[in-house]
Amino acid sequence: MTSIHCDIRADDLNSGQDLMASRSGQVRSLQGGFVRKSRHTIALLADQLRMNPLLARLSNGTLVALAEHTRLTRFAANECLFMRGDEIRFAGVILRGGLRNSLTGADGHELSMSVQRRGAFYGWIGLLSPSPSPWDILAQGPTEMACFQVRDFRALMQDRAELVAMVAHALSARLHRAYGHMSNLILDTIDVRLRRTLVMLVGDRTRFAPTDTPSIRITQETLGSFVQCSRPTVNRLLKDLEAQGLIRLGYGEIIIPDLQALFPSSKDEVFSFF
Repeated sequence: MTSIHCDIRADDLNSGQDLMASRSGQVRSLQGGFVRKSRHTIALLADQLRMNPLLARLSNGTLVALAEHTRLTRFAANECLFMRGDEIRFAGVILRGGLRNSLTGADGHELSMSVQRRGAFYGWIGLLSPSPSPWDILAQGPTEMACFQVRDFRALMQDRAELVAMVAHALSARLHRAYGHMSNLILDTIDVRLRRTLVMLVGDRTRFAPTDTPSIRITQETLGSFVQCSRPTVNRLLKDLEAQGLIRLGYGEIIIPDLQALFPSSKDEVFSFF
């Protein structure tokens, strides 16, 4: 499987300052405000922000202005960025790894809705006004993001109308996709939900060359939180797919030789909200 490597060090882009600080020992919070950066650093950060398709459409002047308020940070696997109900104070583009949107019940049961991967933007819902997170947001594997504080973004929106138009477009697309996701959750059989989830977890298929074989490192228990079934049921479904030659099971790993065979409409699916 092709790996993604970021050849820019966080220390270079953060001017030697830590972006995040611990809160309650579990959730991180963006600290500090504007930090003066060199033109070279700003240009590097602007390039990172362009990994998102909507941000890439912004004028260079607006993107540079946003990059001036942007820093790089890393999250450990399963680290919690926000808990449900926390105010969304920072947003940004995922450079490596991913973010998992989940709900956790009083009994500790986790319902995982989706994973946003490289190039996706997290935080649209908090950009216009103070908003609580509707989900628990956790890092799906070691994750790196180019982040900025939402208050800085709101300040930039006051005289940059293209930022307002971009957010409106993103929120409209998110709403449309959310309706589709709920329909899939209700109408799909467990087998189809599992296949769809495996394709989603592969992430950005443009990372792979035609000769690459995607693989996913995930426990069956976590996979069950996405599909909404028990671990024994996930195990049985995976073995059925393996018997059909659609996947290969390794130790803590699922190898997918042919995404199209596993889920014929995989090329047409949209699994992230920009």
